[in-house]
Amino acid sequence: MAKIPLFPLPLLLFPGGRLPLKIFEPRYLDMIGQCMRDESGFAIVMIRQGRQVMVGPDADQPEICTTGTYVRIIDFDKRDDGMLTVMVEGDVKVKLRERSSQDDGLMLGDVEFLPLDDDAPVPESLGHLSTLLERFTEHEMVQRLGLQIDYESAVEVGGRLTELLPCPDPVKQFLLELSDPVERLEQLDEVVRQMQGAQ
Repeated sequence: MAKIPLFPLPLLLFPGGRLPLKIFEPRYLDMIGQCMRDESGFAIVMIRQGRQVMVGPDADQPEICTTGTYVRIIDFDKRDDGMLTVMVEGDVKVKLRERSSQDDGLMLGDVEFLPLDDDAPVPESLGHLSTLLERFTEHEMVQRLGLQIDYESAVEVGGRLTELLPCPDPVKQFLLELSDPVERLEQLDEVVRQMQGAQ
């Protein structure tokens, strides 16, 4: 168990995924500064309900999911207006056991670091998901992330597709919580079929 800062967001990240974050709230600027000094990270956890930006010390904390991802800062850029842009990379999934708050509203969590999912090859019957991911990665916004993807890895294809697909948040959270990468691909295949059927 470890106590680490929590960053609640309306999205999620898998181990190996990358995400650019714009930081402007004082508590998160302080958090990033501390992480950079300590060469440590924080956990991104998906918001269930509530607001990402709370106003005042008595504002309600958002409801968050109990499985998230511990991330590390791999790049940063500070603008003249004080806003900080950081690129984070997912390291390992975490399970939130207890949560608390600092005086400035920063959420802290007692977390258990979960083992990485055992990888497996993408089954031939689900190879079209690798092809779909390749199409996604042609997009300029995705290319800016500088991802190195093994399209034959069920862990990587499942993680990156879940991050990029425009499917509902609870579905993404369910997929994050799965530990079998082939089962995740099978569920993603069903999600993609439903999305295609709705068009």
